[in-house]
Amino acid sequence: MRHSYRELPTYVTHTLQRVLLGVALVMLMSLSPAYSQISHTFGRIVPGAIPSSGLSPQMKRASRFTLSEAGTVSKLCAYFDGNGGVSGLQTYRLALYTDNGGAPGAKLFETRAQGVWSGSAARWYCDDAPMFPVPSGSYWIAIHTGGTAGVIRDYYDGAELNWYGNLDPFDDGAATSFGTGNAGGGTMTLSAEYFPDSEMRAAGRTTVGTLPSAGMYADFKRGSQFTMPERGKLYSMSVYMDGNGTPSLVNGEGQFISYVIYKDANGVPDAKVFESQTVGVYAGSSATWYPSVPIPDFAPVLDAGKYWIVLLTDGRTGIARNFADGSGNWYGNADTASDGASDPFGAGNTGNGTLSAFITYRPGDGNTHIVGRTDVGAFPSSGLSANVTRWSHFNVISETPTVTSLHAYLDGLGGATGSQKIRMVLYHLVTLRGETWYVKVAESNEVTIPAGMPPQWVEFQIPPTPLDTLPVTHEIALQTGDTAGVIRDYGDSRPNPDGNWDYVVDAYADGPIDTITQEHLPAPGSATMSVYATYTTPAP
Repeated sequence: MRHSYRELPTYVTHTLQRVLLGVALVMLMSLSPAYSQISHTFGRIVPGAIPSSGLSPQMKRASRFTLSEAGTVSKLCAYFDGNGGVSGLQTYRLALYTDNGGAPGAKLFETRAQGVWSGSAARWYCDDAPMFPVPSGSYWIAIHTGGTAGVIRDYYDGAELNWYGNLDPFDDGAATSFGTGNAGGGTMTLSAEYFPDSEMRAAGRTTVGTLPSAGMYADFKRGSQFTMPERGKLYSMSVYMDGNGTPSLVNGEGQFISYVIYKDANGVPDAKVFESQTVGVYAGSSATWYPSVPIPDFAPVLDAGKYWIVLLTDGRTGIARNFADGSGNWYGNADTASDGASDPFGAGNTGNGTLSAFITYRPGDGNTHIVGRTDVGAFPSSGLSANVTRWSHFNVISETPTVTSLHAYLDGLGGATGSQKIRMVLYHLVTLRGETWYVKVAESNEVTIPAGMPPQWVEFQIPPTPLDTLPVTHEIALQTGDTAGVIRDYGDSRPNPDGNWDYVVDAYADGPIDTITQEHLPAPGSATMSVYATYTTPAP
């Protein structure tokens, strides 16, 4: 066994494959879900050359982009810095609007409020969207700013009139209709990530009800029926709510809500299918879609048929409000939240109003998954050096995954002639007694890339390789050999602006290093490579 830099202690080499990652389990749900299908991007991913002046608060500004296919939007992203010339923190949110005759129209959703500190370097800021389904067409991605004036700068360029803005108070959220504004030149550096309709779909109500409820009672569940049109694996749940149920409460006080799926039996909810982690709605928060926390791979597969999406509120009364309208399609009862939603639902009362709540799902059984970066980075590398292993890391949240193949976006346009050999390697990150290592899990077959090969996804075969449930962090690596400078990989900083690239010198001829000590590696680079792994989980 070869090691990088120094030998591992004996107690580590005997147990390393099965130790737990030194991260508390409570952190797992804060990680991005690893089981996504291939995501795509629309918008602008190459930063504009011109920084704006510091952005005014209580204002929104947008640029228009075209989505070529139906999809489910999972993130909105903007390229900012904090060098507007003013000290402090400026808040912002991003929003997606329809197009209305060449100007922004109705708001589809907005992201949570975030902030940028003065002096922050230019980078991508990406915020989760509520997995919102949209048809193909033109959309406007908007930046809505509040807080300290003049901290944030966006980046733009171009002669096209592709800027539209107006005044809009920040505290009550981005306006549901963009409103009349002013046009300007240039396209801002804004983008959206989405899943094509072939890979992600929605069921339930995606429109916003016209009637807000009163502040929701504590220890109570209420829901509306929806139809699952086909068999599919649950991916996420989203509910439209605000925190204005008790206006006298100060900001910071919250009510926590679990999202629950029940089967339908003769028009009422019956057996419990799935219950999410809680979602917090805080006093004074503006109305928006609240997505569930990431749902793990072992979420259920739902057969076609009727189900209920239900909200279970905790012991705090009257902060969160849901939105609904219409006649019928409401059922509720009292249920103590501290021990979870009851199973079955239990006898309750009928009422009026279909909740604004929906699920997203992946068609079919959903037992094939992807972890890594599946969109193409904006920038090709220079020709890759020989005898080097370089990687980006990703998180797997799954039960009994088995990796089946590795993939990288590559070309042969690095400038050298001939060909260059390359293999892919999968490592996992292990922490034990204050020390950290990358440990090889699998390596692929060798692939030869000829000079001049156009950019494309290249598949690297590996034997089916079971992974332990933990550790969750894995490194997807490229190891290059022989002729230097033929192959280029692709990446940029958008998926992880804080640095997600590192390398080690590694002789190609005798295979990839088995274990690498993290503390002796160079400082990480800022790019995330376009590499991913496919894996399977047991069929439901």
